[in-house]
Amino acid sequence: MATENVEAPTQEGFRVYIGNLSYSSTEETLKAHLATAGGNATSVELPTKFGGKRPGGFAFAEYAKEEEAKAVVEKLNGSELDGRTIKLDQARNKEETEKHRAEVKQRRDAARAARDAEKAEKAAAAGDTTAAGDTTAVTDGEVVGDGEKKKKKKPSKKRAPRRRQPGEEGEEGTAAEATDAPVDGETGEAVATKPKARKRKPKAATEARIDAVEGEGQEDGAEKAEKPKRERKPRAPRLRSEPTGELSKTQIFVANLPFDIDDEGLTAIFTNLSINVKSAKVAMRNRKPRNKEEKSSKASRGYGFVEVEDPAQQKEAVDKVEGTLVGDRTISAKIANEMKRVEREEVVPAAEEAGVEVAAPAA
Repeated sequence: MATENVEAPTQEGFRVYIGNLSYSSTEETLKAHLATAGGNATSVELPTKFGGKRPGGFAFAEYAKEEEAKAVVEKLNGSELDGRTIKLDQARNKEETEKHRAEVKQRRDAARAARDAEKAEKAAAAGDTTAAGDTTAVTDGEVVGDGEKKKKKKPSKKRAPRRRQPGEEGEEGTAAEATDAPVDGETGEAVATKPKARKRKPKAATEARIDAVEGEGQEDGAEKAEKPKRERKPRAPRLRSEPTGELSKTQIFVANLPFDIDDEGLTAIFTNLSINVKSAKVAMRNRKPRNKEEKSSKASRGYGFVEVEDPAQQKEAVDKVEGTLVGDRTISAKIANEMKRVEREEVVPAAEEAGVEVAAPAA
């Protein structure tokens, strides 16, 4: 912390300035730190700012001997206290402080005056340029005096090339009069307009080619008009899984899995417990990319299914896996329901017998 604006209190003894103090530093911690350099500080003062609401970040220590004050400055200047590197220096007396403040104020006033002079020069240069521009102006070889506005000549309209129509004469004036073209009010010249585009009528389906035999084009058109539309084939009914109401003899449902567990990890949970696994599958979902650079990927849903080789081990596997801690999660296991792939047509008769209306599949 700078010591420029710090004035030592007028008391007897030799005072040391301690700067760059932490706001958490207290008088006791500062005294203990100063004592490591030897000497005995007769007093330690920590000034505050903003009416005592916050520590000032600096302090003064008073010593009875000048040698002790110099020794503390040499040994502890640049040392660390409460996480900050403190700065020590001998405090100035009142006369030195006032002289230093006057020098600083003089340098600041000189710098401010230089900035103001530079701004004034730039403003004057900009004003001279504007005044010179307003004094005289040359327009088409004529000088315009002060206070007069410069007249701008309107550009004449360019004549567009125009195709000569049959019966028109070679002279431009005669052609303009014959076609009643619009005339420019300033130049008196005819202004060409764009010809309107002719709309082409679509050919009829029965129109014959020029080189075709008479009657051939009409027969082809009739065949195209009478061609029946192609019928769409009905879609094959989709299969869906429905519970049969019976428990599976080999399938086990495992829930509350960590999201980083894959099929191999799910298999390892059972094989580590001496369970022979036929297959293991973790349910996955599509994860959309969060930005253009990221590609779409798969993410776990947190559950899966395991099929054991021996049906006799199914209940044993459920008892062993239930409540097992995997990662930071306690997984659960139970016997899965038996599922059956059913088509739409097979569900309709059963629903009609139950008195439920089922919409027919769309073609």
